[in-house]
Amino acid sequence: MILLKLKEVAKVRSSTKGIVIILFVLFGIMIGVQVSSRMNPINEEYGLSYNLDHGVQEVTDLIKANEDMERRIYELKTTVEEYEEESTEESIVLKQLRIEVDQHRLLAGHTDVEGPGMIITIEGPSDENIAVFVQQRKYLLNLINELKVFGGEVISINNQRITKRSEVTLAGNHINVNTIPIAPPYVIRVIGNTREFNRYIDYRTVLFESMVADGLKYTITFEEQLSISKIKREKPIRFLTPIEGE
Repeated sequence: MILLKLKEVAKVRSSTKGIVIILFVLFGIMIGVQVSSRMNPINEEYGLSYNLDHGVQEVTDLIKANEDMERRIYELKTTVEEYEEESTEESIVLKQLRIEVDQHRLLAGHTDVEGPGMIITIEGPSDENIAVFVQQRKYLLNLINELKVFGGEVISINNQRITKRSEVTLAGNHINVNTIPIAPPYVIRVIGNTREFNRYIDYRTVLFESMVADGLKYTITFEEQLSISKIKREKPIRFLTPIEGE
């Protein structure tokens, strides 16, 4: 009886051992399948295997292409900034040149101007021709020089603009300004510092007293906005040649 039970126990243990071995085998197969599926997954929709090396290469290529694009964008941005800087510098240079040209045109009398100033009118008694007397006493020349000293920036006589190349000369029985004959009354228009003009008229000249002593009459009016036209005629330069600097 006891022997029979021992045989049955041995049989059960043997059966259990077999089952454990089978379970170990099945567990090993399942692990193998899972590892294999991870190493080489299957596309359930198309049934195509995915090449891992190929995917890694594509990602590497995309990263490199992106870096190349970023580098090119930086180069183009730098180039644009350089062009903009050059354009700005060029515009500054051209602007400065334009200012200088305008300044020279102004000084040469080739531009109409306006500003605060005064008008001085000189005339003789009745309709007497005072040209010879005025030129002999150099009243116009002295007046022009003094006005320049005391704030006069632009001056005209009988609408003839006075520039550095202007001349005021006696031609027979009349006075020429810029080769144009003028007749009395002589109207001097000057734009400049009106405060200085007032001080000049009141305190700093005896020129007007001399005119009165010589029988001349003058009137002076101040203007908040006075206009003077550009030069109408200027002698051409025929013999001068500019010397270029080294």
